[in-house]
Amino acid sequence: MTFPQREGPDERRPVLVVGAGPVGLVLATELLAQGVPVRLVDHSAAGPVQHSRASVVWPRSLELLGRIGASEPLIEAGNRLDSVQYYSDKRHLGAIEMSRLTDTPYPFGVVVPQDTTEEVIRTRLAAYGGAVEFGSLTGLDTSGPRPLARVRRADGRDEDIEAEYVIGADGAHSAVRRLAGIELLGTGNDVLFAIGDGPVAGDLDQHALVYCYSRSGALGIAPFGGGQYRLAISVPDWREEQGPPPELFQRFLDERSPRPGIVGDLDWSTIFRARRRVAETMRAGRVFLAGDAAHVFSAAGAQGMNTGIQDAVNLAWKLAGVVRGAFEPGILDTYDSDRRLAAERIVLTTAKQTSWGLFKRRHELALRDATVRLAHRTGMLQRFGAPLMAQHDVSYRPAESLRDTLPGLTRRIRTGDRLPVFAAHDDPQPGAERWPSIDPARLTVLLWAGERQDATWLATRDAVSAAVPDGVPVRDISAWPGFTALLGTAPKALVVRPDGHTAAIFAPEPTAVRTALRRVGSSFRAAAGLPAAEVQDAPSARLTTLAVPPVQAAGASEELAS
Repeated sequence: MTFPQREGPDERRPVLVVGAGPVGLVLATELLAQGVPVRLVDHSAAGPVQHSRASVVWPRSLELLGRIGASEPLIEAGNRLDSVQYYSDKRHLGAIEMSRLTDTPYPFGVVVPQDTTEEVIRTRLAAYGGAVEFGSLTGLDTSGPRPLARVRRADGRDEDIEAEYVIGADGAHSAVRRLAGIELLGTGNDVLFAIGDGPVAGDLDQHALVYCYSRSGALGIAPFGGGQYRLAISVPDWREEQGPPPELFQRFLDERSPRPGIVGDLDWSTIFRARRRVAETMRAGRVFLAGDAAHVFSAAGAQGMNTGIQDAVNLAWKLAGVVRGAFEPGILDTYDSDRRLAAERIVLTTAKQTSWGLFKRRHELALRDATVRLAHRTGMLQRFGAPLMAQHDVSYRPAESLRDTLPGLTRRIRTGDRLPVFAAHDDPQPGAERWPSIDPARLTVLLWAGERQDATWLATRDAVSAAVPDGVPVRDISAWPGFTALLGTAPKALVVRPDGHTAAIFAPEPTAVRTALRRVGSSFRAAAGLPAAEVQDAPSARLTTLAVPPVQAAGASEELAS
């Protein structure tokens, strides 16, 4: 394929996002909110695709969607999910109570059709001046300094778009991934699930995601509200061209559900092939992958779309900073290291959940059921299951293997972990005022006094603040309740990324702060001519928006004991 001559070097080019599902929409909206020009193309730009599969939005996604003002409309449009219940042969095994989460404005999930989710985010995209264009990617030339994409319009006309970057958010059969020459790698056998949405009359739980195990397979039930449900059943095989009929869902509901129900005429049904695949890289030069284009895995736990939303926000704040000239391009390397390892861990956990639901041997069933019951009685199911389901346990710790990303036995925060601090590009997230706010596009330094907020601490705070480079927002969070369990009783300073993950933890004294900033600052360009950092020491104080500091958001840091 021959492309025309590229445009002049001084013209500002957009970021091209291919795919307008939830992931592409969030990416485009985040970039626009940070002043980056975007073109968003999709082969079905007329509106959200009906009958799409993703149905549950978990707490971490609600936090991230709150950055662009999309969480509250989704909550209003959906049905609240307070718990995840597990049954075996119609007997209760245990539960994860999402309502017991204490470090989030959203201690619940939301069950909502994906097309509604897309409608809500499209509205926010439009509020930032964005729109979805019809187009199918047919070519991608990455041989020059910038990628050149060929997009075919509805009338058959081809348009060549030279972009600063190209992001593939175009699903499991991604054209961007194929044209960029990136392999989708994985092992394990595919598992078939029949999925359908429609009315079910009966006494089913209205606010719980229910998993029902039996020797014949697994059943998942998610309530949309108003008597409408998502049903997902494991099936050994399916060779029909049409979707599974209501009779099939009825048979497995009767066989596996602890509560009876009558399945009505389905709005839609399909066969979903649960695979375990992760792209060999999520970045190839100026081309990136996000969402299902980068990873596909089992529907167990409803983690797919939620994982893609984390991809979108992780990439957007880094890419926006690079495009604006605030960050050095090296920060973009951390997108792959952050998100690919996170995706691999979710592939592993969802595959394990899927395999547990497909056990058939008597000893396997007995061991699974006994393990879940014991974990429920001891509190371990809640302790580890709730953050896992909510995606609060995703960490960007320096890691060489999946083992390095596993949560610890204590709640103590380490470098790369999520902090309960929240950001929004416009109005603050409702309910988030109970925690410190951070800048949605820049790094923030947080100061923690520990057990004593005395005159010595005030002097330490002033000295550290004076040592922080101009343009770095600084905030004292010592007066905020609930951080002792996370940060300990010894004084600390932290660099926190725009997505709420810690980038560095170090001693709160001038030499240490300068050393920490140098250690993690190689990927950022120092900002010039900016106002001095401002310290805010009251929980109700408004965070001042300052310029991007010369700090690397995902670098190594000095860990401190409490």
